Amino acid sequence: MSIGSLRKPAIMNKQCQRCLMLIDTQNMDLDDYYCRSCINLGKISTKDELLITPSDVPLPALNDSLKWEGTLTSMQQKTAEELIRASNTHTDHLVWAVTGAGKTEMLFPLIESIISQGKRIAICSPRIDVCIELFPRIQVAFPEVSMGLFHGRSETPYSFTQIVLATVHQLVKFESAFDVLVIDEVDSYPLAGNEMLDKAINKAKKVNGQIVYLSATPPKQLLKKVNSKEITISKLYQRFHTHPLPEPKCHMLLKASDYKKINPRLRFIIKKLINDNERFMIFFPKIPQMLEFANNLQLMFPKLKFVDVSSRDTERLEKVKKFRDGDVQAILTTTILERGVTFKHITVIVVDADAKEFSKTALIQIAGRAGRDKNYYDDDVHFYYQSYNRAIKQACSEIKYLNRQVKK
Repeated sequence: MSIGSLRKPAIMNKQCQRCLMLIDTQNMDLDDYYCRSCINLGKISTKDELLITPSDVPLPALNDSLKWEGTLTSMQQKTAEELIRASNTHTDHLVWAVTGAGKTEMLFPLIESIISQGKRIAICSPRIDVCIELFPRIQVAFPEVSMGLFHGRSETPYSFTQIVLATVHQLVKFESAFDVLVIDEVDSYPLAGNEMLDKAINKAKKVNGQIVYLSATPPKQLLKKVNSKEITISKLYQRFHTHPLPEPKCHMLLKASDYKKINPRLRFIIKKLINDNERFMIFFPKIPQMLEFANNLQLMFPKLKFVDVSSRDTERLEKVKKFRDGDVQAILTTTILERGVTFKHITVIVVDADAKEFSKTALIQIAGRAGRDKNYYDDDVHFYYQSYNRAIKQACSEIKYLNRQVKK
């Protein structure tokens, strides 16, 4: 037990002290009941105690901790300065930035400011993939600062660090621990609309702490807080390389996407990409559909090297790395890779873009996987569908709107 640590009951007044959710004790033993909301982190009941370790551990106040050699654009610099101003006044802040705007790099001045004051910061995302991709980038930028990466698949035991990168679920384990909490992809599943994770975020920050929200498609409740001046906002309509977002090319499928195993229109573009040795991503609304397509793709193009990934895939991280490293030409996926991953020079294809699984937000995020490299900013995005529905129309309209804002 650490010096200064406190013990307290795991459950008090039918409220879990780990996740702060109220417990429905119906059909439970009132002398020994447990919390269902955070049971994936380990079962805790009325007979258990929580050990609260001190969060006021002295931290080094390092000057010039940022070793990044890049430069911010004028718009990125403006956002970075707004972030620091909000932090200095302990004001929660929303960064509404298009996909590929360079949100991570815009955080660097804020992180440097926090480190110089001997404070602690956590950068969190709802998805493991995003945390794993961010960690080495921030580690290279701040090589002299203690840093930890924590998620459900972490093999490294927890240690106290000044910078924490973690999935939002890991915040359930913290109490008044961070001066600044950065929440990336705040509109993403499973964070959006999750009461337990929302409580965890607020529990993890210190009393005078600040929350920074990052999103390309912020939820309505955050925008309402902006309108009521509860939080401040920065808007960034331009990608870091200053080129516009790729605007999707829409294609009507006259027959189902699995017509003749793979619809001839889809087969035509895939064949062309293979012959031109172009790398590509194909998004599907459902896992079974993706797996069937993968089997047919292998039969039709036996020389094509590709992988398929989904939320159920235990080898997902390894497969994504294969695609990133250029070991395979294509990757088939569901919405699990709609955000938070960056690949250089790819064509993006959405099969059955009119499926209910593809919301306006999802389609915008998927389109944002293309054109993220300054040398290949005009990557193609293709939406294939049988019905030009509201989500497709709104996604295309919003992307065009964002591009128009840059030109003003």
